[in-house]
Amino acid sequence: MMKNGAKKHSEKQVGAPELNELLERLDGASKRINTLAEEATRRIQALEARLVDAEPGITVWGATLVTEPSTFRRDDASAPEVAERIVTLGFAKVKKDKWGIAVREVYKSANGRLLAEESTLLGRAERTLRLLALPHLEALTRLVVEAVEAQSAAADDGQSEQEQPSLIIGESASA
Repeated sequence: MMKNGAKKHSEKQVGAPELNELLERLDGASKRINTLAEEATRRIQALEARLVDAEPGITVWGATLVTEPSTFRRDDASAPEVAERIVTLGFAKVKKDKWGIAVREVYKSANGRLLAEESTLLGRAERTLRLLALPHLEALTRLVVEAVEAQSAAADDGQSEQEQPSLIIGESASA
């Protein structure tokens, strides 16, 4: 008990039994979601480290994680306007030239005009986005691999085309 007779905040009893039951359920659900988010963050960081170490050097955007109605304000002085928030998962270079698994948040006006766009590393994104991204990580990795393979094949084709003209004009491979 505190000096004025009020119970300390740390005590479990808050009021009516129904309220206490709700708060106990909240405690349990919060612990579960925090545990899931911590595991998601570990998996994201491990995959991101592997992707970054491979140095693919290519930006790939994949699954849309969130599409929802929203409002957008250009600055504190402007009135909010109706917008759509779209969050996409990808692998990209974000601020300060840091590559990693990222989320791109876009706000579009009702007529489809781009209002704002920002990319951040998924590991620093809000918990909900990390959890939503988890089932899409394998597909994102596949997109990165396929994009790098396609780029590599195109580079190989470019070298082959440069070598072929010398063979076509009659020079032998041994010359």
